Amino acid sequence: MRKKGVLGLSLVASLCLIPRVVLADAFVTLESVTLLEESLSGIGEAKVISKESLEKNQAKEMKEVFKNEPSISVGGGARNAQRVYLRGIEGTNLNITIDGAKQGGSLFQHMGDVGSIDPSLLKSVEVSTIAGADKGNGALGGSIAFETVDAQDLLTEGQELGATLRGGYYSASKGVRGGTSLYGKSGHVGILFDVSGLNQHDYRTGEGGDADNTAVKDRNYFFKASLLDYYDHSLKLGATHTTNDGHYIAGSSGSDMGVPNPNTPTSHILTTRDTYTLDYRYNPASEWIDLKTNLYYNDRNYDNQTNNTDVTSENYGGNIKNSFGFATGALNHFYSVGMDYDIEDGVTQTTSGDITNTSKTLGAFVQGSSNYKIATLRYGVRLDEYSIEYGPSNEVTGHEFSPNVGLDVELFEGLNAFSNYSESMKIGSVIPVQWLSNATATTTFNGTLNGDLEPESSKQIEGGLRYKNRSLFSDSDSMTLGMSLFKTTISDLIRKNPAGGPTISNIYNSDVDIISKGYELKASYALAPFKTSLSFLHANVEDENGVAILERRVAGSVGDTFVWDNSWRINPEFALGYTLTSVGKMDDEIERGSYVVHDLSLEYTPASIKNLTLYFAINNLFDKEYYAQTSIESGDTLVEEAGRDFRASFKYVF
Repeated sequence: MRKKGVLGLSLVASLCLIPRVVLADAFVTLESVTLLEESLSGIGEAKVISKESLEKNQAKEMKEVFKNEPSISVGGGARNAQRVYLRGIEGTNLNITIDGAKQGGSLFQHMGDVGSIDPSLLKSVEVSTIAGADKGNGALGGSIAFETVDAQDLLTEGQELGATLRGGYYSASKGVRGGTSLYGKSGHVGILFDVSGLNQHDYRTGEGGDADNTAVKDRNYFFKASLLDYYDHSLKLGATHTTNDGHYIAGSSGSDMGVPNPNTPTSHILTTRDTYTLDYRYNPASEWIDLKTNLYYNDRNYDNQTNNTDVTSENYGGNIKNSFGFATGALNHFYSVGMDYDIEDGVTQTTSGDITNTSKTLGAFVQGSSNYKIATLRYGVRLDEYSIEYGPSNEVTGHEFSPNVGLDVELFEGLNAFSNYSESMKIGSVIPVQWLSNATATTTFNGTLNGDLEPESSKQIEGGLRYKNRSLFSDSDSMTLGMSLFKTTISDLIRKNPAGGPTISNIYNSDVDIISKGYELKASYALAPFKTSLSFLHANVEDENGVAILERRVAGSVGDTFVWDNSWRINPEFALGYTLTSVGKMDDEIERGSYVVHDLSLEYTPASIKNLTLYFAINNLFDKEYYAQTSIESGDTLVEEAGRDFRASFKYVF
């Protein structure tokens, strides 16, 4: 697939030293340590989006969490239709967890996917494009792990009780957001309770249009108890209830594809998520014991109160892992060994009773690394035993090995060459829970009754160079440069005939592979109070015949994406930010226009009012009329993104 407007290596190299002016951390002081740590997140390793980065963007929904990360795009204008893509691979084919709780597949068409997280509660987001054996199954295109805050993260040194009030206004949607947190600790025990909400109208698109059916009412209730570092033990208990309440078109044109017809009736749809987690860790003063255990229950429900459609996905399971290290001569070794278990019950309510399809996966894994001077070899393998029900007449069972191997070599101080190869498997499918309930005793599998299905699988390969340097030009600066080439091949996707609508006559393994390949570039430089970073992604997302793809729950093509992110803390009271996002044109099988969006921000922490932070921003400064390229069209229409958005928010900490 040909794309115009490709930005090359020369552009990244020429800009890598420009002082940065990013959306400065809105609610925290941007100290030099923070600048250095964030700048050293490199290519060819897990990418961590820190709490500071999340706060500086004032993210109110999931698409804004990944705003400055070009490898992740979010398509769909309305909240209920948004989809996450990692290097073009849609979230259905990723391993997505919240505090270790695995998130299942789509509930009804596109609805019920990840997106119900309040970004204010996130401590970090880890994005990994290579599947490690200890990361769980289902990471066909990689993994995204969300971690929420503890009470101890919010308390300052010596503080035992605290509270936070926050609120904001967003002009493009006339939206109002508010929340409050209460938290405290006694000894090693911390308690956090948070309530937040967002009300917004249909948002205004670029140059003055309106995006119909995008109004929403969100509510989030969050509780977490954390016992940290108590005689080498730590224990966390978490509970979350979220709701997304709106009037949407339930299916077909205007739901998650194309602009809705004003005459099409909407449905009152309530989507909820209830997540309960237990995380236990034991880390004594021993090289042989670093034990981590996680248990979870995750319930997601889609309730169309107009059409009386009720669909639920229940995920429950857990994992246990022990990490240890030792040396043999000049070789240093580090290993993680363990097991994980996941069950997903997809339940659809019908007039004749509930229809349940259950999938189960039991995995055992070992992930290791061995280091000798300048070289580190990584290797691992997992074994997954699986079973899944497809309707009343077919259960697929089996087992699958998924190996991985990687090599990292330091060519000279600060410069590393790396290569990674991994395999991953997934049971389940791109078929939503509600559609799967329509499988009957006459449904065929790979063309025959009671036929066999293979699990979905992927092969990922990546290689490149990564350079990191502290104190390059001064004692307090840092720089990273990196480039990587990648290719992900997904095979045996489980699909249905007919492709559209709920009817299922045949469920089959596709014999056409899905391929995402390209390259990623990154450069950053930090010298307090400045920071600048450049990121670029070129990815061709095609089938094995070279045809570009944009398909729900599978993958989506996107133009060359370039993000220039800058911040400048003028003094302890003021910080300025500027972000440029440029996405190139696509003009082959999928046609999408290019666009450039500019965002500005100002953070003000008045010295006269201690613990108050005010934040002002203008997103889409020039009111650009555009649409996310992974949004799906209907006819020749696409839902556009928000136009110029004036934002004002505050945070007051007691």
